[in-house]
Amino acid sequence: MGILLVICALIIGASALVMSFAMNIGGANETAATTLFAIAFLICLLKAYAYARRREIEHHRKRMIRTFGIGLGVATVRPIVGIFFAFRRLALHEFFGIAFWLGFTITFMAAEAWIGYTRYRQDEVPKFA
Repeated sequence: MGILLVICALIIGASALVMSFAMNIGGANETAATTLFAIAFLICLLKAYAYARRREIEHHRKRMIRTFGIGLGVATVRPIVGIFFAFRRLALHEFFGIAFWLGFTITFMAAEAWIGYTRYRQDEVPKFA
């Protein structure tokens, strides 16, 4: 099941890179955001796979949480675009890139916060004599 997820995510990450350049609305700002986070998504995904193969589960878990956080950024961008669109202070091509930066950054930071919050701490494990 995991390898199927990796294959699908590789296809999605690669298509995000292509779409960053071919189908942008927000110009260079949007392209920069989507390119950076697509590359980060692919790196985290491939490192997670490598850690899983080596049975380094804690490292694998952290990388998968990061991958998931970046993936959720796509869904987070949509309501942010909706908020910008509702208030119409900027033109579509002006706020689209900003929305992508905000969406991806918020979810990536949330993933990092979750990793920190749920970190396995060796000193909290009770030691038996």
